Amino acid sequence: MSLVARLRLGVGIILCLLHTAPMAGPLPGEALFAVACEACHSLESEPDHRIGPPLGGLNGRKAAAVSGFAYSPALQNSDWRWTLPTLLAWLTDPDAAIPNNAMNYVNALSAEETQRLAEWLLAQQSD
Repeated sequence: MSLVARLRLGVGIILCLLHTAPMAGPLPGEALFAVACEACHSLESEPDHRIGPPLGGLNGRKAAAVSGFAYSPALQNSDWRWTLPTLLAWLTDPDAAIPNNAMNYVNALSAEETQRLAEWLLAQQSD
């Protein structure tokens, strides 16, 4: 390959790298909820057709407190209130947080994503 061809190739590669779109930023809490929670939970205050309890108005609420939802005995007998530390423990590993609970969840989020999700969830009021 001639020197001119190599220079053109090098310049072309540099231009491609300079014009590559930057990677998207971190997902906001709402998007993380859609990915990790929404299939089983709503943000309402009353249970609906979903398998999990509604998560609206979660901040400071006693665990297993939504009337009309069939919680596991383990969660009913816990003395948990939903705060940032308890929600982080729950989202990270529900079975370690409260053994024998009924939530079948494996956290695939990073620690930073889990933190953003927990903070966002605690800020949501009931509809």
